[in-house]
Amino acid sequence: MKLFLDTNVILEYLEARSEYLYVKRIFDAIEDGSHEAYISTGSVYTLTYLILSALKRNQIYRPEQIIESRKILNNITHLVHVIDLKHESIVFAINDNQFTDLEDSYQYRCALEHACEFLITINTKDYKNTNNNVIRILSPRQFVESVL
Repeated sequence: MKLFLDTNVILEYLEARSEYLYVKRIFDAIEDGSHEAYISTGSVYTLTYLILSALKRNQIYRPEQIIESRKILNNITHLVHVIDLKHESIVFAINDNQFTDLEDSYQYRCALEHACEFLITINTKDYKNTNNNVIRILSPRQFVESVL
């Protein structure tokens, strides 16, 4: 199965938030080859910024900051495929009125363009206006409980 992971799912794992154990189970299924996972190029940019900021808050500075960031990002990209979005799809996503958050629109469009079967997100309500017959929108917990 092809899973698209919203940026917040990766953050859920990195910061050991409330759905951490569910995300870990999803990552375990990806590692054992049961599922393929994808994130957008935009997620990599966002994660890079957030990881660097977190390290700085923890008083980790260059060059250690870059070394640690690369380690974390390499672990992520070892687990998931990074996919992009065509120009036309970005323009469509910018103007897609079913979304009030443009980043969610980009993520949804990216998952659709790459024929993902599931979009896993912490904020399922952000996708409430989408056609769930095309792609299933589930939280990590919902995915683990209904699919794994």
